Amino acid sequence: MSKAWRQRIHVLTSVFLVLLIGVFTMTPLYWIVNTSLKEPGTEFRIPLEYWPAKVSLQAYRDVLGPNFRIQDAIRNSVIVSSSVTVAALFFGSLAAYTIARLRFKYKIQSLMFMQVAGMMPAIITIAPTFVLIRSLGLLGKLPGLILPNIAYCIPVVSWLMAAYFAALPFELEDAGKMDGYTPFGVFWRVIMPLATPGLFSAGVIAFLGSWGEFMLALTIGMGVRTMQTVPVAILGFSRNFDLQWAWVSAGVVMSLAPIILLVVVFQRWVIRGLTAGAIKY
Repeated sequence: MSKAWRQRIHVLTSVFLVLLIGVFTMTPLYWIVNTSLKEPGTEFRIPLEYWPAKVSLQAYRDVLGPNFRIQDAIRNSVIVSSSVTVAALFFGSLAAYTIARLRFKYKIQSLMFMQVAGMMPAIITIAPTFVLIRSLGLLGKLPGLILPNIAYCIPVVSWLMAAYFAALPFELEDAGKMDGYTPFGVFWRVIMPLATPGLFSAGVIAFLGSWGEFMLALTIGMGVRTMQTVPVAILGFSRNFDLQWAWVSAGVVMSLAPIILLVVVFQRWVIRGLTAGAIKY
């Protein structure tokens, strides 16, 4: 077989795999949107409707109405996820800078230890987390959701930022010291501006992780409706109204809107941050 034919087969195979993966991942989203546009109560009709015979926005009006108020849950999720992202980026970047740029024994082992702690299943840590948050008097309050999520996100942020910091030349610290910066000044004024792509990618991952977190939000929220984040609020739709999937789907679509906007706006920096330093650390 000639080289040209091998290249064509390679291209066709790659396109086929991309299309297959795209269909596999987008079909559930399409079905959710399809269900959200049906009139509540018609989503169980047989035969299945691959597109509503009559498009209706009633489900969206319902979830925005006084019985649901999905906008309150979205607001809470934005507050929690934004606070977690900022704090996790700051503390995770400090840890990553220490591991990637300073010379001390067991630096790689310390990074791996952080990742092991970050990979612990949530079900293992939920009980001690609940006891700790209760002792701080933060049950049913947004700070009670923010603090544990910061701890959950620091390992992945430190991992991504350590790989990015390791790719920067060490002469940057020397130049900063010659300009009279303290060690923290070098980190804040020299290194951090150059690490913007890495910060974007780590920040988006931290934001998405805290946005979709469910078990902690359900436990710490204590059923307080004004403190519900999006995953808990959507669960309430299905619990209280006997699985009206049109309402649940409308809530899911509305909760995805801020995430899609975030990824679309920052996708260039996210890709740069994920690929930068990938082969050097």
